[in-house]
Amino acid sequence: MKIVIAAWHLKNATVGIGRYARELIEALGRVDQANHYEILIPHAEHPFTARLNMRYRVIRFPLFRRRFWEQVAPLLVGPYDVLHFPYDSCVAWKRGKFVATIHDVKPLLFPVLHARTNLNSRIEQWLVGDRWEKVDHVITISEHSRRDLLAHVPLRPEQVTVTSLGLDAERFRPAEHRDEGKPYVFCVAGADPTKNVGLLIDAFAKLPETLRNRFDLLLAGDVCKRPDIRTAVEQHGIGASTKLVGVVSDRELVAYYQQATVFVFPSLYEGFGLPVLEAMGCGCPVICSNASSLPEVAGDAAELIDPHRAESLTDALVKVLGSSDVQATLRARGMARAKEFVWDRTARQTVAVYERLIG
Repeated sequence: MKIVIAAWHLKNATVGIGRYARELIEALGRVDQANHYEILIPHAEHPFTARLNMRYRVIRFPLFRRRFWEQVAPLLVGPYDVLHFPYDSCVAWKRGKFVATIHDVKPLLFPVLHARTNLNSRIEQWLVGDRWEKVDHVITISEHSRRDLLAHVPLRPEQVTVTSLGLDAERFRPAEHRDEGKPYVFCVAGADPTKNVGLLIDAFAKLPETLRNRFDLLLAGDVCKRPDIRTAVEQHGIGASTKLVGVVSDRELVAYYQQATVFVFPSLYEGFGLPVLEAMGCGCPVICSNASSLPEVAGDAAELIDPHRAESLTDALVKVLGSSDVQATLRARGMARAKEFVWDRTARQTVAVYERLIG
């Protein structure tokens, strides 16, 4: 088979959708030598391992952005058996079977996340028409996302396959030694309001003073750009103990996971929740919400909380921060849980989707 993967979101390597694209492509190269792959990338700054059956093609258009790129780039490689977008979008013209990975249906569930209608989106809608008539198969990343997809979009059950995400255990692993600096509670999140970081700020501020004074609160990611988050920190009077480090490199992210006393992920909705798995792989105890796919990913290896109640998170923080035994138990369970998720399995499941489509 000739398989084309349009990997536009490699340019967003610090978020889950970009990490998924990179890890999936590398894992496909490891597990599948039978099929030929054309990997379309928007920039040359995305080096991959050289493979005999993988061709990496940089396709750039100087004046146009994603919607134009994803419509035109696949047309430049000629006929193919399968075209795969590892993100949620669609093509107007296809020369084979079309597969899209839809990580979640969050925009359908949270009106605040609805994409704004503009000229580009109107042109795309005019070109593509009914996207669900063009999609041959959808890959999603958790059973919860599969249920939501089947409940909200016109797809048949046999058109949706779950391929859970994996973890790069070579990078996301425990540190050889711990730093001697002030211990901290860690959270990494995007600017999306469903990440619910305000709940963490409220819960941290409500900790007993003797416990709160022993820890800093460290926030990373685009959430740090939100004025309301900075305002909440000041209003709660925890500015001196709160550090907003912004977007960090992969190396910095791993170090923050490794050295944190606990990682907190209070999200209202996740298609998967990769940061939970990354923290576990780094040997960091995890507190996460009991919403959407997160219990599916965390299993019994995390302390689960109600993401609508700050008191629930405060109680969990008191339990974990106040007991080295609880931390040790969560750390051991988390590392064992993380080992169950491997990218090579994701890749094999993805190849199986391609092969079923072609028959």
